[in-house]
Amino acid sequence: MAKQKSPFKVFLVNRRPCTSLVVPSSSSKETTISGSILFLTSALAAVLPLIPYENTGRHRVPKIIFKGQSSTFHAFIISIMFAFSGAFSGLFVYDKPLMARLCRFYSMVSMVCAGALLISASFAKTS
Repeated sequence: MAKQKSPFKVFLVNRRPCTSLVVPSSSSKETTISGSILFLTSALAAVLPLIPYENTGRHRVPKIIFKGQSSTFHAFIISIMFAFSGAFSGLFVYDKPLMARLCRFYSMVSMVCAGALLISASFAKTS
């Protein structure tokens, strides 16, 4: 009786890939930027309820930086929300490079806007 080849060995020898391997085109630098923005905005969201607030009419505004500047504080919060959603979306849709790049872009722009609002509020407080 002749020895038959193992079906597993036959599969390995005759195996030809049908499709090419899909590798995400985003670089590790872009992923690190999105991950950093995601971490920073999550940390801000966790810390923000813990700081002391003051009531200015109908709005609650943090006493530390945004004292008397409720519109600037609300713009800051909206920028943080956009930065979080952009970073999360950019990491979530890595298989669509154009969409991931767009999400990372608006995440970075929103984070820069949040930083600018924070700096402007701190300068307005000192003057």
